[in-house]
Amino acid sequence: MACDTVIDGFCGAGGNAIQLAMTCHHVIAIDIDPVKIELAKNNAAVYGVEDRIDFIVGDFMKLAPSLKADAVFLSPPWGGPEYLRKDVYSLSNMTPPGREIFEVACEISDSIAMFLPRNVDAEEVISLAVPGAQVEIEQNFLNRRVKTVTAYFGDLISTE
Repeated sequence: MACDTVIDGFCGAGGNAIQLAMTCHHVIAIDIDPVKIELAKNNAAVYGVEDRIDFIVGDFMKLAPSLKADAVFLSPPWGGPEYLRKDVYSLSNMTPPGREIFEVACEISDSIAMFLPRNVDAEEVISLAVPGAQVEIEQNFLNRRVKTVTAYFGDLISTE
């Protein structure tokens, strides 16, 4: 993903924000947990990208209306390992619900990437796209097994 400014709405310890900083000019990394933000700052310094990331302790859902960016990356909490016990994981199992998170992100940009569990309900993810729009769902493999999926919306959809 390459862009000028991207928001990582649920940055945790910063792994995704760091990767985004390697291809984007500016990253706004948000997490509600101040301890995770401190870890993310340290990790960004280790990888030499701390100057490209602004870290914010706060709730993405509350901050989003005041934010501006070209794209939004979302890796919201899945609810711990409970997601693995479900045959199909619904976006409504997230807190806040995944559809609400997506709708808030849409107020910032229509270029959205969502990092989701491997057993997420694909039809539910597809339904997030506005009528007539597309979604690209990428399966992420490790050791020949699907571990996660990433859904791309808007200008983040690959044209290759």
